Amino acid sequence: MRRWLRPLCLALLLGTGSPIESAHAQDAAELQAARDKFQKALALQTGGDWAGALALLKEVAAVRSTPQVRFNIALCEENLGQLVAAVGDYELAAADARAADETEVVEQAARRLDELKGRVPKVVVERGANADTATITLDGVALGDQVIGKSMNVDPGPHVITARAIGFDSFRATVRVDEAETKTIVVSLTPITQPKPAALPAPSGTAIEPRPPIAAYVAGGIGVASLITAGVMYGLAQSANKDLERACDGLSCPENMQDTGDRGETYTTLTNVGLGVGALGVGLGVVFYVTHERETASGFRPGAPGSVAGWSYVGRF
Repeated sequence: MRRWLRPLCLALLLGTGSPIESAHAQDAAELQAARDKFQKALALQTGGDWAGALALLKEVAAVRSTPQVRFNIALCEENLGQLVAAVGDYELAAADARAADETEVVEQAARRLDELKGRVPKVVVERGANADTATITLDGVALGDQVIGKSMNVDPGPHVITARAIGFDSFRATVRVDEAETKTIVVSLTPITQPKPAALPAPSGTAIEPRPPIAAYVAGGIGVASLITAGVMYGLAQSANKDLERACDGLSCPENMQDTGDRGETYTTLTNVGLGVGALGVGLGVVFYVTHERETASGFRPGAPGSVAGWSYVGRF
């Protein structure tokens, strides 16, 4: 309790002097308003409203900054957890007090600084993998090379470290530090993973679907039918030849067997034609089928809108 009352009593003591009244060059009404704000700020400090007191004291400092005003600003900042700013304002108050030969303010500011500096937390930001040329920020403020790897005073609480570099994913880390604590953050960047290329869209209003190998089926069907026909013709030719063998003595045949001989020759001719057409049809069917499978796997689609010479390519580049 005594530790809390000492700075508070000091604030009241320093606020009851006459530094503001010594500013003769200032307008009297403006000085009176500043004096009233200063007294109100002291009352807010007594009630524990450090934020309200700080706002009023900054308005007073804009009219007339004195060692006492600066000291009380630092006192509010300290109690609000703004330790880095408080250290700076205590040092300014001490410097102003030395210039004004106000020994008590110098001693009280030095006493507060001795205690406060040991409470200020620190953050160390180091460059890790792939971060040699990265732009690094701490709470939105870019850090220069002269502070990278060195301890930096920060206020207690959370702090955000970010880093960016061309060709790498951005880095972001949030670290929370307590009073008198030091934390080190190593910034490491990961190379950007190249996305897989997207498939080209099909023409508007057209849904490209795999098409059956119709040409292969037609050619193969004709080939198979021709082979079957050739087989039938071959059987008929063989039957006619057997009739001729039975009716003929090897040298001559009866005249009534002329038609049988002609049919045999016709059946033989049709057999040869059927075999040729069948072999060709089956061969073309196989070729068309294999070609169609390769074209489908490659992304070719026959007859698609926007195609050249009846073919279009919809594969990936």
